[in-house]
Amino acid sequence: MMGIDGKYIEANNLSEDLTEDEKLDGITYLVDGSLDSSLKDLTERILPLATYYTSINAFITIHSKFEYGFVNHALCAAMRELLKEYLILITQLEHQFCSSSSFTLQKFWFYVHPTLHTMSNIYSLIMDIRNLARDVMEEDIDMLIIDGFHRNNNIPQQIKGGGLLSILIDRMTNLSGDLATKKLYMYLLSKSSQPYVTMLNSWIHNGEIQDPYGEFMIQERKGVKKEHLEEDFNDAYWEMRYTINKDVVPPFLIPFKSKILLAGKYLNVIRECGIAIQGPQQQLMDDIVGKDSVDKTDFNFSNDILAAMDDGKFVDSIENAYKCANRTLLDLLLKDQQLIARLRSIKHYFFLDQSDFFTHFLDLASVELKKPSSQVSLTKLQSLLDLVLRNPSSVAHTDPFKEDVKVEMSNVRLVDQLLRIINVETGPVTRTNSMSEIFGARKDIGRMGNESEYEGSEDGSVIGGERLGFAGGVVWNVGGNKQLLMGIDALTLDYTVTFPLSLVISRKALTKYQLLFRHLLHLKYVEQLLCNTWTEHSKSFYWRRGSGHPTIEAWKSRVFALRQNMLVFIQQFAYYITNEVLEPQWRNLEAKLAKVSTVDQVLQYHSDFLDTCLKECMLTNAKLLRTYSKLASACVLFSNTTEKFMKSLTILESQVESVTDPLQTDTQDRTLQQFEKFEEYFLYHIKLLIECLNFYSATETVQFLCLVVRLDYNLYFTKK
Repeated sequence: MMGIDGKYIEANNLSEDLTEDEKLDGITYLVDGSLDSSLKDLTERILPLATYYTSINAFITIHSKFEYGFVNHALCAAMRELLKEYLILITQLEHQFCSSSSFTLQKFWFYVHPTLHTMSNIYSLIMDIRNLARDVMEEDIDMLIIDGFHRNNNIPQQIKGGGLLSILIDRMTNLSGDLATKKLYMYLLSKSSQPYVTMLNSWIHNGEIQDPYGEFMIQERKGVKKEHLEEDFNDAYWEMRYTINKDVVPPFLIPFKSKILLAGKYLNVIRECGIAIQGPQQQLMDDIVGKDSVDKTDFNFSNDILAAMDDGKFVDSIENAYKCANRTLLDLLLKDQQLIARLRSIKHYFFLDQSDFFTHFLDLASVELKKPSSQVSLTKLQSLLDLVLRNPSSVAHTDPFKEDVKVEMSNVRLVDQLLRIINVETGPVTRTNSMSEIFGARKDIGRMGNESEYEGSEDGSVIGGERLGFAGGVVWNVGGNKQLLMGIDALTLDYTVTFPLSLVISRKALTKYQLLFRHLLHLKYVEQLLCNTWTEHSKSFYWRRGSGHPTIEAWKSRVFALRQNMLVFIQQFAYYITNEVLEPQWRNLEAKLAKVSTVDQVLQYHSDFLDTCLKECMLTNAKLLRTYSKLASACVLFSNTTEKFMKSLTILESQVESVTDPLQTDTQDRTLQQFEKFEEYFLYHIKLLIECLNFYSATETVQFLCLVVRLDYNLYFTKK
């Protein structure tokens, strides 16, 4: 009965060379064939006990190794207690055999029959564990070793830790019709779950993973650090530092897995801030979360599991720990770190809210910003910004966080950066027709030239004998090199954020703020150029006075009308972004943050706010972005050619007396052609933009209709 050979019973497969897998099968025995058939039959009924004993003993020996983890060790300890009871039974039977002449083989069978049932169930459990491990090993055990996670061995996850508890619970549930079997598995589950509950309590109360053998449901990526939040756009500290290994979550913890994960994550953030974490006995849960316990009937698991797990006390413990950690971190963010005040400060700077300081800054830095971005002095720009922010007459003077605002220069144009992001998210998109397909522009309008210079311009407009193309707002020359990125196009702001605020205002969030800022800045810049054009037209003698020639007057009126259309387009677009997108969305965010109850809600609301702003500002749609970029580029090019138009107008005025129709000369005919293509290009693309907005208002966001109404309130462009 203890695996030792006898006179009439001998081991069939007893060898020192057996593998661990073969030892788990147990030792089988052969009965001497000379025995009476009735005795032999009764003996063979009892002999499985010896097989079960050797198998269980081998399982305990193998799974007590350190690499199998604490849960296996606890299960082996429970099995060892059962084997101890078994050996006591064998000792008692041996005593009866030696002291009682009436002790027979039938009595022996009567006494061991209940034990046979228990040992059989344990043996069946061992076979299930062995078979599962074998299947996993055959599939590919290397797939179970997750890169970047803490793993000390290659024992399959399914047969240790939470995976082993899942096996016990499944067997207890499936065999619950047999009371003795259910009681056995409840005992094994109760004992083997104790180390796991200890790890669970350490995580939810202290934020620590005491898991040297990779058994716990929470996994840690030690390479993901909080410092990356302020540097790496793609860093996912909050999502990736701690994650759930869904394959090994015990069934009784599935309803609580999210709260378990968050409770420990919150505590880790608090610890990273240098704040001491109190033990569970000092957290005064009742004062923080109330005295009402959790109704355990709301969760889908049986009372047997609760009974095996210390009457379900872990449920109250998880709920209380989650609420305590959540409230502590939420208070840290909203009160100690002044999150809402920080976000309001960022809004002032990046959304140009109450931006009198920024207008002053642009005036002071205008000379520096006209240089190529590579030649701009960041030190000078930063000193100018600091000077403006400290000006007592500025709104920003009272901002306690103004020291965190920094000037930066991007190395790529806004539209280029946005299209790269869109291409990564949605795949490559094809470029639409370039500006040159509509018109060509001359550098020296008054200079005579060959007509062929304006033909075949499929990838660029012709300016000063050099063909330029406007694709996505990026100007390319004939040689294929990008035009120099100027300081005003590369200018952006940055904001210094420390942990734990960097969880909410991460580098990814700041990049979204920068995209919106650069978009607004470009609109303000184009508006300023068009306003300067209006000023030049108002100051110039030739633009103001009547020429006396109806053809010239009609041409001037068309120039004024196009300038005004461009200015109205830019102003209405800027008003839509600031007053109909950013401000309403900010009000919604403030209202939500005032009622927030969890840290994850804070993260989600802020992320949704930025994503909605980007979407409704047309920065996430390649078609809309390119169309807008071409319109803005046309406005900039029109403003930059004002001086050339003025020179041409001077020549036209001088020819009024000598030429019947001054616009019919070769040089001035080209001037008219250039302007007509400006006009045609702008009208074509603004109509295209309106059509696209109408289409995408049905598929993306209805907010686009507000912009349609502003751009075409009287259906002028629709009917044009």
